[in-house]
Amino acid sequence: MMSQLLLFFILVPAIGLLVSLLPGKTSEKKLYFASLGTLWVYFAGLIFTTVYFFSTGRQSLYTEILTYYEKGHSHLSFDLYFDWLTMVYGWVSVILSLLVVRFSRYYLHRDKGYKRFFNNILFFFLGLNFVIFAGNFETLIIGWEVLGISSFFLIGYYRLRYLPVKNAIKVVSLYRLSDITLLLAIWLCHLAFDRNINFVELANTDGWAEQMAHNPAYFFLIPFFFLVVAAIKSAQLPFSSWLPRAMEGPTTSTAIFYGALSVHIGIFLLLRVEPLWEDKIIFRVFLGLLGLTTSLVATSIASVQSSVKIQIGYSSIAQIGIMFIEVALGLHVLAVLHFTGNAFLRAYQLLVSPSVLNYLIHEQYFHFEAPSDRSWFKKDHRLRSSIFILSVKEFHLDKLHYSVLWMPFKVLGYQLRFLSSKTGYIITGLFILSAIGLIFTSLGHVNHKIDLIFSGLFGIYSFLLVLQSFTERQSVFRAWMYLVLAQFFIVFAAAYNGSIDFNESLLYLSGVILAGGVGHYCLHKLNVEEPIHDLAGHYGHIYEHPKLGMGFLFAGLAIAGFPISPTFVGLDIVYSNMHKGEFFLPIIIAFTLIFIEISAIRLYSRVYLGPHVKLYHPVAFRSS
Repeated sequence: MMSQLLLFFILVPAIGLLVSLLPGKTSEKKLYFASLGTLWVYFAGLIFTTVYFFSTGRQSLYTEILTYYEKGHSHLSFDLYFDWLTMVYGWVSVILSLLVVRFSRYYLHRDKGYKRFFNNILFFFLGLNFVIFAGNFETLIIGWEVLGISSFFLIGYYRLRYLPVKNAIKVVSLYRLSDITLLLAIWLCHLAFDRNINFVELANTDGWAEQMAHNPAYFFLIPFFFLVVAAIKSAQLPFSSWLPRAMEGPTTSTAIFYGALSVHIGIFLLLRVEPLWEDKIIFRVFLGLLGLTTSLVATSIASVQSSVKIQIGYSSIAQIGIMFIEVALGLHVLAVLHFTGNAFLRAYQLLVSPSVLNYLIHEQYFHFEAPSDRSWFKKDHRLRSSIFILSVKEFHLDKLHYSVLWMPFKVLGYQLRFLSSKTGYIITGLFILSAIGLIFTSLGHVNHKIDLIFSGLFGIYSFLLVLQSFTERQSVFRAWMYLVLAQFFIVFAAAYNGSIDFNESLLYLSGVILAGGVGHYCLHKLNVEEPIHDLAGHYGHIYEHPKLGMGFLFAGLAIAGFPISPTFVGLDIVYSNMHKGEFFLPIIIAFTLIFIEISAIRLYSRVYLGPHVKLYHPVAFRSS
């Protein structure tokens, strides 16, 4: 019975979020009390659950709330789990959220985005609870996606400025890479265990011997996939540069997101999947070295930055690197205590950061001491100067991300311009005719080799279409059409592969068709009133058309498989039913999904965000 009450920790933030949507933009007191009341109710529930947890000798709680798909070895359900790790993260989350909400009431007083800020904080808190209370990977990935999109909202809070919008897209691009890597890790877990596994079963390693004997390669790869996911979310090398870019949002959201909670969620993930890597020495050495390298580089960068927020950000990255070392050494309790202390410290530092400069000037004026040059390091000017320049340039991490992660795909997209011509339309038509043939052959399976060939071709073509959308600069309607078609070809590829049947294909496509229609309507309605000439710049139409902007945003998230449409369930089904020994199609679909969300967010930001195209609206400089 007590396990069923875990749903309380999901329902309370969800109801609080819905209630916070009701007051008007000027009803600051109602918005504040709706947020504060939600957190206090949650706080009371956490007290009761914690007392029960200790009274039962710290026995974990687990419950399966809902099964939304079951077929063969695939069992997709919404599960909740409570143990000591959940308890610690829950307490730190609710206390810091209470402090930040209280601080924000006065900090954002009379700000135009006051309501939007409190809505986003509750949305973030809901996603965080999906992660920390998740009882299986399918539930965890829901929260992981919510954390990513709520980050985009809060980094781009000043949505009529250029830099916040630009940096929000940078961060959400890396977050999307993290989301899809997590999806691939879950898929590998399904192959390794021959079924969907929950965290209670994951903690019981006694029955693993047979699976490990039959699937040693999977058990070797899985921890490294989870490490990439954790490294991106916790801003470890080589992904560290996104954290300072995320400081574009309000100070209060920066404090709770990137100083305290969201940036530490990678530690939570590593500890949650610890049974998968605890006996792997190679992985633990790699994890420790990654944390050590990140700590040294981040400390060097933090010591030379002129911005207080960036200094705090890189200092937090350095401390998380030390936590990675502690986790690698098996010092899990110490790592959690370290997280708790660092979260409260960074939240405090960021909240008082507007006053820090004044404190430092006062301190230097009255207590200045010239630094001594006695150490060998300070005497070696060449080494010191080289490290100084690299640290000022943040070790060129931004340039590395652009040149390695995104530029090759942009170049490839530009080489595919012929897909926008008549030749491209003919090719697309031929592929669609082949897909129609799929229906008349009972979803393939006439000849296994032919099915696999068509499956691979459809997968490749879906990726090429989404690259076209990613690089499209002329027509927003064409870019949107490419995203919709890409999802159709993913379904065709999965159907020929045998990963989904006809009814599952309809479920998947129902979300795609609905999202595609809503997105096209929002663009058409806007284009009638405000012509959209190209995608070379920003239009800022959210200023005058907020409802159309919101509709298009939801359509973009749904087309990308965000957990608000049947497409999300369809993606779970596709990866749950993917065959063993088949790696090409899952990887090409993963790449397609990465660029679908990035392209959808790019379209939304170009059309609706950024400096307004009309000159009679106030426009901030690009550097503001």
